[in-house]
Amino acid sequence: MKNSRLSSKNVKGHYYVYEYSSTSIKTEMPDGTFKWKTQSKIGACIGQITLAEGFVRNGTRMSDTKATVLEFGGYFLIKEYASETYKLLTSKFDQREANQIFTVASIFVVEGFQYMKRISSIFSETVLSKWYPNVHLGKDALNTLYGNIGRYGTKPDEFQQNLIENSSKKIAIDGHVIACSAESSDLSAFGYKFKKLGSEQINWMTAYDVETKLPLCNEMFNGANPDKTAVEVMFSRFHFENTLFLVDRGFNTAKDKGLFSQDGNTYIVPMITGRDDYEMVYEALKFDKRRTFIYDKDGYSSLIYYATYENEAKTVKYHAFLDTTRQSAERQTYITKLTAKTKGYTEEGLAAAEKDFGLFLLETNDREKTAREAFCEYKSRWGIETFYNYIDNTLDFNALYQKDYCCMQGLAFIIQIAGMIFHDIQIAMKEHDLSVKDSLFALKGLKLIKERNRYVVRNDNKERRLLCEKIHLNISNHGVVDSPT
Repeated sequence: MKNSRLSSKNVKGHYYVYEYSSTSIKTEMPDGTFKWKTQSKIGACIGQITLAEGFVRNGTRMSDTKATVLEFGGYFLIKEYASETYKLLTSKFDQREANQIFTVASIFVVEGFQYMKRISSIFSETVLSKWYPNVHLGKDALNTLYGNIGRYGTKPDEFQQNLIENSSKKIAIDGHVIACSAESSDLSAFGYKFKKLGSEQINWMTAYDVETKLPLCNEMFNGANPDKTAVEVMFSRFHFENTLFLVDRGFNTAKDKGLFSQDGNTYIVPMITGRDDYEMVYEALKFDKRRTFIYDKDGYSSLIYYATYENEAKTVKYHAFLDTTRQSAERQTYITKLTAKTKGYTEEGLAAAEKDFGLFLLETNDREKTAREAFCEYKSRWGIETFYNYIDNTLDFNALYQKDYCCMQGLAFIIQIAGMIFHDIQIAMKEHDLSVKDSLFALKGLKLIKERNRYVVRNDNKERRLLCEKIHLNISNHGVVDSPT
C-alpha cells in the first residue's frame, strides 16, 4: 500500500516542499513471522515556503498577467531558417501535432533540453506563444504528445522513412550511450560502459546522412543490449536500398553485414584485430611506394599508402592504408611516453609497434570501389559525432526524468527534430562563417516588447544589428516593428 503526501525540509534556513511517499511492505522476520514495515521516499522539490508569501510553487510567475516582454531572437533565427523542417512535419502530422512538436524542439534548440514541467512556462514567455497561440504545452499535454509519438509510430516512421528515401544514400549508423540513473526506467540497464559511467545507461541508435549532415532516424533501446542487436530492429522498421553504410567495428558481424548487403546496399567497416581475415591481410601486407594518394580535408592532410586484397570467394575487398601523418603522431606519442618512463613503454615495444603506427584496415562488399574512394567515404562518417556532441553538450537525460518506454521514444523523435533545426541553422550560418552557438547568444538580446498595442523588437545593439544585416534577417517579415531605440 502506497501513500503520497507533502513534506517540508529546512535547508540552510530556507523551507522547501517535497513530494513524499511511504509504502508498507510485508516483510518476513527471522522467526518466520511477518510484519509490515514502512519505507519512505522523498521525491521532487515542488516549491518553497516564505514568510511573505507562504507556499510558492516552482515555476509560478509573479502574476497572472500576460508577459509584455517576450524572448524573440533565437526563435526568429529558427523561423527564418528551419522552415523546411517545419514543412516536412506538416506533411506527415496534422497542424496541431506539427506545431506542438516544432515548438518543443525549438525550445530545446534555444534553451537546451528541458523537463516538461518547465516547457509551458518557457513557451508563454517567448514569441512562440504568439506564432502558435493554439499550442498547449502543459505537463499533461506533453506527456500525451510524447506517449502518442512513441505508441502510435506510423507518422514518425513515415516521416523518418521519407528522410531516408530522400537522403544521399550514404549513411553512418552508430550507437550512443546516455547515462541514466532514473529509477524504474523501462530502458535503463547496466551495460558495457558501466565502469566508465558508474550508473545504468540507455542506448541510442541513429542513422545519419554524411553528405547532408542530417539525422534520418533514431531509436532508444535497452542499455543492456549491444549496438549490433539494435541494427536488426532498425531494419525491421525502415527500408534501405542502394545505400552505402559507413559503420564502426562494432557492427562487423555476419548478421549486420548481411543486412548491409541486401537490396543493393553496400558497406564499409573496419576489420577487427585477431580475426582470420585480419591476420591474412596483416601477414601479406606490403605497401608499394607508388600506390599513394593525398588526403586533405577539414584541416587534416596526409600522404596515404594503400594496398588491396580479396577474400577467397571474391565477395569482399580488404583495403589496407598507411596514414603517414597519423603514423608520425603515434610514433611521437610512444617516444614521449618511453622518455617519461611510462610503464609498458620500452625500446623493444617501440620496434614491435612500428608496423602498426598509422595502419588502418577496411572491409567492403563494394568490389568496384577504389581504395581511395573507400578511405575518403569512410572518413566522412565522423560527421555523426557532430550530432552526438550536440546532444551531449545540451542534454541531461536524468533531468528530463522520462521513465516510460513510449514517452522516451517520443522524446527521442523530438530531439531528432531539434537536431534537424540545429542542422538547418548550422548550414545557413556556415555561409557567413558563424557558429550556431554564437549566433543564438548574440540574438538572445532581441526582445519582443508590447508598446501601445503593437509589438516592437528592441534592437539597439550595433553589433546585433550588423549581425542581422549580415545574415539577412528581416524582422518585419514576422509582423513586428524593428526599433533601434
